[in-house]
Amino acid sequence: MAIAAAPAAEVRRFAGLRGVPPWVGGVLGVVVIVVAWWVASLTLYQGSGAIPTPPSVVAKFFDGAQWSATLNNASGTVGSAALGYLWGNLGAIVLAILVLLVPALEPLANQIAVVTYCIPLVAIGPVIVIVAGRDWPSGASVVLAALSCFFTTAVGALLGLRAAPRASIDLIKAYGGGTWTSLRKVQLISALPALFAALKIAAPAAFLGAILAEYLGSGGDSTLGRAIIAAQTQSDAPQLWYLALVSGIISGVGFVLVGLIARLVTPWTSTGDVPAGGK
Repeated sequence: MAIAAAPAAEVRRFAGLRGVPPWVGGVLGVVVIVVAWWVASLTLYQGSGAIPTPPSVVAKFFDGAQWSATLNNASGTVGSAALGYLWGNLGAIVLAILVLLVPALEPLANQIAVVTYCIPLVAIGPVIVIVAGRDWPSGASVVLAALSCFFTTAVGALLGLRAAPRASIDLIKAYGGGTWTSLRKVQLISALPALFAALKIAAPAAFLGAILAEYLGSGGDSTLGRAIIAAQTQSDAPQLWYLALVSGIISGVGFVLVGLIARLVTPWTSTGDVPAGGK
């Protein structure tokens, strides 16, 4: 009886944990990270100061002059990342639609997508910085941001377009509808959940690509990348950690914003309802 009661107790305990709100796990994870960070700063790296204490970094978030400079730098980086995000995703969606309309282009499209994914951005970044030159200071930031999100969105868009229910497409053709009608009425709608899932991942990737380009010399002086270089040159560990946290927050905000837009545009993904033209 004792042996049989033990698994039952574990099941009840697991069921209780499943009832805990998701944000509790997130809060616990943050607490664990901060505690580990604090312990490391006071023990392993106390002499070198390579890892500053959390209070020394958090204090910068309450410095008005620091915030003013950060917002000025972040505006340039976010602008370049947004432009690259727009062009990279637009190119990926157009490529996916072309493959759907002209299947013979699929091998070429796959090669383009793989090349953009495998190309080392650190190696090509300086080349793009030189090519863009002074005429377009943020050109490399935009290009690397676009390359960073192209592959993810291309794959998500293509998988979503191909996930359209065949019965709905056949029904449109039976009523005299053509390829464009099927694409507009069925395939694009069916592709939205997968597309938005890719767009959410592409948002932080584009921001990372923009910062990388700025670190390599793009974007001018008022960017987060240049601010990181300045802090690194001065061996200012608290400033570096502060800028890293700011960059992470901006990336997270981009991810959340795209997720909110996805909920507004595709409410059936969370409610379980199926849109018109679906299954």
